[in-house]
Amino acid sequence: MESVSLIDAKEHLAELAQRAARGEEVRITDPAFGTVQLTAVPVEQPAKPKGKRLLGQLEGMIPPPPDSFFDPLSEEELKLWYGDEA
Repeated sequence: MESVSLIDAKEHLAELAQRAARGEEVRITDPAFGTVQLTAVPVEQPAKPKGKRLLGQLEGMIPPPPDSFFDPLSEEELKLWYGDEA
């Protein structure tokens, strides 16, 4: 394990990051902030779909929006949305 000052860490950050990625313990010290440890974080793989997706599975379970859903906003609603500038 190596401890380096914050000033040295700024100059050699790429090297320190590579060493941490290899599993080495790297600590960065600074009198004002204390000591921190630089560690590699494993990249999570996205979850794979569990099966084939079927379209329309939720049909009939979600009610349609009301007829007024796509109507333009009234002046009062625009003022609430944008403030007094509308």
